[in-house]
Amino acid sequence: MIEKRINLTMIIMSLIGGVIGFILGEILLNSLRYIMSSIILMGLYFGILAFCIGTMCLIGEMISPRLNGDGWKNNYLKTSFKLLIPCTLIGLFVFGAMFQFLYEISAQKFKKADDIVFAIDTSGSMKNTDPNNERFSAALNLIDNMDKNNRFSMYKFDDTAEKIIPMSQVTKQSREEVSGKLKDMQNPKGNTNMRDALEKAYEEIKSSETKDKNAMVIMLSDGGDTYDLSKKFDETLKPFKEKNISIYTIGMSNGNNFSMLKEIAKESGGNYYNVKEIKDLKNVFNKIYRDRQQRLLVDKRYGIYEASSLYKFLRVMFITFLGALIALSVSLVFDNKNLLKGFLVGGILSGFAAGIIMEAGFLYVPWMGMLHRCIADIVIAVIFTIIPVKVDVKDYSKKSSYMDKIKNFNIYENDSSNNMFQ
Repeated sequence: MIEKRINLTMIIMSLIGGVIGFILGEILLNSLRYIMSSIILMGLYFGILAFCIGTMCLIGEMISPRLNGDGWKNNYLKTSFKLLIPCTLIGLFVFGAMFQFLYEISAQKFKKADDIVFAIDTSGSMKNTDPNNERFSAALNLIDNMDKNNRFSMYKFDDTAEKIIPMSQVTKQSREEVSGKLKDMQNPKGNTNMRDALEKAYEEIKSSETKDKNAMVIMLSDGGDTYDLSKKFDETLKPFKEKNISIYTIGMSNGNNFSMLKEIAKESGGNYYNVKEIKDLKNVFNKIYRDRQQRLLVDKRYGIYEASSLYKFLRVMFITFLGALIALSVSLVFDNKNLLKGFLVGGILSGFAAGIIMEAGFLYVPWMGMLHRCIADIVIAVIFTIIPVKVDVKDYSKKSSYMDKIKNFNIYENDSSNNMFQ
């Protein structure tokens, strides 16, 4: 007699496993994302998530064996625990790493940002926004942390934009030079001419460009443009878009006059950051520099690939595959062919839903990345467990096992061999 069943205990335990996997994944991302290879990082992320889900599903079925029966609990539980690490942690590590590798491959060659042009607001309003000129210290801190093969240039802008240092290699001498010049610019004055700053930043990049280097601009201000950028916006941004030069903008203060900074970042393929506390500025500068170098399956895309249709599709597709593989790995842990179909269908649905959640979330609400990952991980953990699976109640105390089939096949082969020589 065949019945369709779900295991409520397994559903609850799998949910707990998804939450635990999410927490461990966040710890992993926060501590190692800028240290470890992104391929290894994503392999570990999905391997750990699968292991947590698989472990809790196993415990749930051990508590209430509605899908596998007492025969499994009494005879095959130890086998399931032996299969747990190879099927979940190792298996999903391999696939997670492989999909991250494929996700990093670009239709056109992706070049890291080797050259950075800083455009820093020194208009009169900065007296109140940044009285201690910590924006200069934050820029110098980033220069200290840049790779020695990188180059940088710096401009200040108020009524006009003025070059502080031309494009220079990151060295102790160049840092001391720019630090000395910034000491003479401690008294903000004038208005905010963003158009002049952007035009001169582009001229700097163009005059110093080389084939093997890619450039980006970091623009910092405490408000909007007070000149004519809005009238000549498309004209000003056109060369940046043609050359794939991203502009990352930072809005300082608690005000809300940052629509122009947001639009500049959006149109150039960069990103906008809001800094309410001056003490957070150093972290934001470093985050821009480091995030520009990465494209993770579980995080926001930056630069020219942010709105790419290809990478939207790839993320959803790979997360769908990973959701299906996690569900498949759990069915293999139980070594039960009856679970395979139901879990696999549920895994495809959960993976697709998780992929859509991540893609839409990072596209429209990018600052809530932790929430998107949390919801996606829980969806992957739960949906496949709520799909009813067929249970043969007649053979409920027995075990329909892949291992049994292999053992029986080997016995049959041995018997056949013996018979041949009789």
